[in-house]
Amino acid sequence: MTSKLWQISIFCLMTMMSLAFSSWGQFTVERSPWLDGPEITDDPIVQWWAVSNEETNEPLHVELIVEGINPRKTVRLDVDHAMELSLQPFRRYTRICVEPEFMLHTDRIWADPASPSDTLRLRPLRTGLEVDLEPIEFTPGASQLYHTSIPTLEALYEFLIINPTVGIAVVGHEQPAQTTSETNFESRERARAVWEYLVTKGVDPNRLAVEGQGSQRMRFPNPKTIEEAEANRRVTVRVTHY
Repeated sequence: MTSKLWQISIFCLMTMMSLAFSSWGQFTVERSPWLDGPEITDDPIVQWWAVSNEETNEPLHVELIVEGINPRKTVRLDVDHAMELSLQPFRRYTRICVEPEFMLHTDRIWADPASPSDTLRLRPLRTGLEVDLEPIEFTPGASQLYHTSIPTLEALYEFLIINPTVGIAVVGHEQPAQTTSETNFESRERARAVWEYLVTKGVDPNRLAVEGQGSQRMRFPNPKTIEEAEANRRVTVRVTHY
């Protein structure tokens, strides 16, 4: 009897794994677009980073928060006009910048060997500006924030502290679920998780709104990689008043 139950359990487990993998079968795993190029190298890529005002092109002296330079911890860089960095071609980097009077900047990049320099352009604050938070990640199939989201969440909190008159809407976006109402609910729950993080840190709830837009504004309407599908499950922040 025990042997029979064991066989049934193994069969159920294999069936569930098969269904899980088949649901991702249409996607491929994303990798750096330069790893498969004709001149593959493990040599570091030298790149200059600078930061400027998007409207005036004026160079800015800022602190950049970067993940990926040191695999074990977040690094803070003092960037004045331009900084030379040695980057790995197979590694992805997250860059965060929080400056008074400018919109929060977050992005994720591969080090492109064809680009010897890269300028981040900060947008002066105004009502209506919206930015994707990179990365805000959740445990699979849930609205619980994953630990990789902490640096970005802390940067968003810092953004609200140094810009005390700013109000924001936290907006959730989602891959299509079985029903529209389910998709909208899931996207709102993820936005609410960010809202709860900020309120727990002491941000006045009156400065925050929560919206769930479901799958209305997907980054990739027809995702071809796992990363593109996951990118549709994102959180954005929009300035509601300033």
